[in-house]
Amino acid sequence: MAKRLAELVGTEEDKVNCSFYFKTGSCRHGDNCTRIHLKPSMSQTLLMQHMYENPPAAIALAGGTKLPEDVIKQTIRHFEDFYEEIFLEIANFGELEDLIVCDNIGDHLIGNVYAKYYEEEDAEKAMKGLHGRYYNGKLITPEYVPVTNFNNAKCK
Repeated sequence: MAKRLAELVGTEEDKVNCSFYFKTGSCRHGDNCTRIHLKPSMSQTLLMQHMYENPPAAIALAGGTKLPEDVIKQTIRHFEDFYEEIFLEIANFGELEDLIVCDNIGDHLIGNVYAKYYEEEDAEKAMKGLHGRYYNGKLITPEYVPVTNFNNAKCK
């Protein structure tokens, strides 16, 4: 019985815990979700919600709008500059296993930045070092999330 329950946690079959939060660290229902969001007290993965501000052209591209080549290049450069700056800063806290910037245009996911460290201790250093700082005029409020496999977080 315990083995079966352990296999259910975080899946769509789990009627108690929010599988979407378990996979992405974010839920479109937020605090109004009818399921429990299992928020870890420690994790290898940090989430910084809405840290990346998608330029309007990026949102238009995601929606399938055709844009001039120079606008597309400018949009890509905007993202690459952001990624490099963030990577260099958060890599100061430890070796990163993965750095993901969410390009899903859902309100609960847009611009979310996930930093997964090889060691929980490095994630803890990043949590302490980033908390209360600002980026681009926005307060950074990192939080531990249960995300361990970003392949499971992708839309199918």
